[in-house]
This record gives sequence, C-alpha cells and structure tokens, in this order.
Amino acid sequence: MPPAIRSRIMDSGRTMSVNRGQRIFAYGDPPGGIYGILSGGIGMEACSGYHSVRLGHIMREGDWFGHGPALERGVRSLGCRAVEDSLLWTVPLPALITLMQDDPETSRFVGELASANARILTYIACDLLIPSAPRRMAAVLLRVTGALEGVRPSDPEGYLLTQSELGEMANVSRHHVNRVLGQFMEKGWVTKSYNRLRLLDIPSLADFAFHDE
Repeated sequence: MPPAIRSRIMDSGRTMSVNRGQRIFAYGDPPGGIYGILSGGIGMEACSGYHSVRLGHIMREGDWFGHGPALERGVRSLGCRAVEDSLLWTVPLPALITLMQDDPETSRFVGELASANARILTYIACDLLIPSAPRRMAAVLLRVTGALEGVRPSDPEGYLLTQSELGEMANVSRHHVNRVLGQFMEKGWVTKSYNRLRLLDIPSLADFAFHDE
C-alpha cells in the first residue's frame, strides 16, 4: 500500500499474538476491526444456513482479513482461528471507520481487500472442482501455504499443517491425505514430519496440480 496509508494504518493499530488453536472471531460474532498477518497462519472457516462450519483456507504472512464489518456494518460472515502461533497487526473498527471517513484512499484500500479476498474464493472453488483427488490436494497445498506467492515457513521443518486440516480443505479423507503425501514424498516434492510439511519442489507440484487431464 502507499506509504501514507501504511503510516495511518500502523499508527491506528497494535500487535496481537495468538497461539495455535486460538479463535480470533467466529461466524456471527459482533462487528470488529481488521487484521494483518505479520507471521504464522490463520485458518478461515466458513458456513451458511445450510452447511456446518468448515476450514476452507489458510492466510499467511502479508494477508489481511476481517474487513467485512467496515464495508457492510454487519456481523462476522467468516470465522478465523490460528493454525500456527501467529503475530498479527490489528486495527479496531472505530479507528478504521474514522480513517475511511477522513481519507478516500484508506476506503479504497479496504475495498481492495474485499476484491483480493473474492479472488481467493474463486481459487478455492476452482481447486475443489479438480476431479482428481491427488491433483486437488496439490492445488490446495500450494494455495494454503502461500508457496506460489513466495511465502516461506518460519520453521525449517516446514508449515504447521495437520493431515486432518489438509483433508478438510481438499475434501478428502485423512487416510487419503496420508497416502497421497507418501506419493509426493517418493517424487521428492515434499517432506513431512509430525504435523509439519515442507515443500521441496514447488514447480513440479504446481505442474502436477494444474495440468489438465
């Protein structure tokens, strides 16, 4: 973002540490402010009047979330919880609304967050429409780690990501996740340790994920 807007955002907020498993807000919670991820990973949970809460995506370093109430003034339409110990930058809703009222460029920045996150929803839908479960898993793995955007894990052992979480986001069973990850390891694309995954060959994994059958 432009330096002037960055300064306003930083002057109006503070850091916030969250531990793995800690909920930041839940679907239907009262309105609140926005959050930027300085380190770690935040799981985005979605539901509707017809579906139960499901983990759909993980946002990483550099991503922003929680902008909905600043645009719609309604309750939270998503839920968010830390999937890793994370450090966030948070700007309370009253301060954010004041910034938006005083400066059109800040309003534009918040609107761009909505546009960027709409693209993420498109990526989620496209990933889940991949018929092949192994290719679908590869696409989801690349998306939720941020690997294609240059995000790197803070731990040398890799991203903190359980097989159950990956299975939920890719719509496959935990058993299937374990089997496919074993295939990826044999190809030299990933390594895994307890609840951690490290991506070794991102180009090959992406070529596999997005190759039309």
